[in-house]
Amino acid sequence: MTDTNMQYSTHSDIISQQQENASSTQVVIWTPPFIVFFASLLGFGLGIASLITFIWLNSGLYSIERVAMIYSVVLIVAWLIVLLTAHSWWVRGGALFGLIWAACTFGEFWLSKHGVGSQDPLTIQMRAATNSALLACALCISVARIRLKLWDAALLWLLLLALCAYLGYSYLKVPAGSNSLLFIEGRIVSWALYLSVAVWWLRPSCWRDQPGLTFLLGLAAILLFFLNRSSTLNTEQNVFFLQVFFLCLLLGAVRVFQGEWRIHRQRSSSQPLAVKNKRQHSL
Repeated sequence: MTDTNMQYSTHSDIISQQQENASSTQVVIWTPPFIVFFASLLGFGLGIASLITFIWLNSGLYSIERVAMIYSVVLIVAWLIVLLTAHSWWVRGGALFGLIWAACTFGEFWLSKHGVGSQDPLTIQMRAATNSALLACALCISVARIRLKLWDAALLWLLLLALCAYLGYSYLKVPAGSNSLLFIEGRIVSWALYLSVAVWWLRPSCWRDQPGLTFLLGLAAILLFFLNRSSTLNTEQNVFFLQVFFLCLLLGAVRVFQGEWRIHRQRSSSQPLAVKNKRQHSL
């Protein structure tokens, strides 16, 4: 073989090797199925909310209370699924409080549909229980899969002490002739939402470990706060944002379920390997 042939064959081998290396190191960009499903659910939910608002505004075929009760039933099912599939006790506790919240929300709108006013003592008590359950759900879910830091523990203790101090001060400042218990419950309605936002948005560990869930559940508490401050829900903006509030909680429940299901699959796939390794060591 001549030198020219040898150089040619060597050069062709180098080119083919470079092509193989390039093909083997080529990065394939793909979208996880859950992200596609999550984005589709978000778009579908916003579209349904717009459609329901449009029909309610132009035809009046249904009341906002009926729409809210349907959303509450959907969230009851969603949190029940999370409760049945959860592996962490913190997640189970959060799902249980989510169930309580959804049931109380259903009861609150059922009372409103049957003529109970927003300033009625029963409505205030129901709303206090609802917002307290939402706060408890936020506390449980926010510590379930997060690496807790010193700031997390300090903030949670500070929020607890601030709540107790404020309720004690409010009890001493109850107006004459007012029901003290009902007055305190009215303060709990607002403070439970303040604390729900603080539990999520004032902790960097939540933004670091699960930013999507932090944004959704914190935004849900803010929306509920402004909806509660509104004099009536029977406006176009309030009807739409009430459904956005329910959608945020539904997406949050779906995200929690996805995390628990992924942990279940990882444990199921690792268990046969552990059994196989144990058998090999025994042999």
